[in-house]
Amino acid sequence: MRRTGDTLQLSATDLSKFLSCRHLTALDMAVARGELIRPRRRDDPLMELLIEKGQAHERSYVDQLASRGVTVVDLNEVPFDAQDERIARTLDAMRSGADVIVQAALANARWHGYADILQRVASPSDLGGWSYEVADTKLARKTRSGTILQLSLYSELLATVQGLVPEYFHVVTPDPVTPVQTYRVDDFAAYFRLVRKRLLDTVEQGHH
Repeated sequence: MRRTGDTLQLSATDLSKFLSCRHLTALDMAVARGELIRPRRRDDPLMELLIEKGQAHERSYVDQLASRGVTVVDLNEVPFDAQDERIARTLDAMRSGADVIVQAALANARWHGYADILQRVASPSDLGGWSYEVADTKLARKTRSGTILQLSLYSELLATVQGLVPEYFHVVTPDPVTPVQTYRVDDFAAYFRLVRKRLLDTVEQGHH
């Protein structure tokens, strides 16, 4: 959550936080309004280890895709604070028809997010004879509701770019037997819209 002019721009993380604890949303709003200072993050070896394992899991999956001879555009080299550049690079890669786009930036006037992976599929869209679906790498073997919300948001943002709602999104787990769990976007659309509306209502009521 961050303030841009008179608007609070929201992310997939904000959706997940709202689902788990509305007090976190209230605190984040206070920070965005400048009423509170976010506590300085303390060194946490366990958290650093989890981050490293998560990054290694993503790299392993991307390497598996690359080994099939597909074209991979990796945007990890673009700093996260250079959001406009990352969005532009994402659009360029999509329009060029890259098979895999890593750490793609998606945004509209109110929402933004970074999709771990966009994978090209053979469904025609405004881009041409192809479109993209979102895949996210997670260390947990069971998909959580926050992940469903996150990927639903990314799929919606993706739809505005390519003019086509993706049919599926995917969660890549460490499960050695069935690592990729696939979900239909439409199956969770109503749930996503409900949580999103409640978050937006909360933001509007508390934003002054």
